[in-house]
Amino acid sequence: MSRSVDMQCWKCGSELKNLLLPFSRYEECTVCKADLHVCLACRHYDSRINDACREDRAEFVLDKDKANFCDYFKLNPRPFAPKDQQAEHLARRKLAELFGESVPEADAASLTNPQSEADKALAELRRLFGDDDKESGA
Repeated sequence: MSRSVDMQCWKCGSELKNLLLPFSRYEECTVCKADLHVCLACRHYDSRINDACREDRAEFVLDKDKANFCDYFKLNPRPFAPKDQQAEHLARRKLAELFGESVPEADAASLTNPQSEADKALAELRRLFGDDDKESGA
């Protein structure tokens, strides 16, 4: 007996509608093609504990982001966790300064002014077409 569920992709955060449970090992996100029957999309997944699984009877899975055959898989409908990249950008800047290099343009902009994907795309278009006037509405 199967049932239909809605969930969020663990990798890209896209809303996936009317998926049939139980998942096949080969079920994929329609947007990013990430496997869905993975530890990262399971209710038992917990990165704070040993083996990252709260189910004692489950076998150890090395690659938590790859499809597996775990019989204890229970769907987590909201597994997506956006990553804060501020620390990564800061480390890149410090490394560049250590070797006397300039900070990559994308990293420098994100450190001083975090932007949405749409804002980043608009800024890139303006850079490509030489439109430096960010205040204009055209």
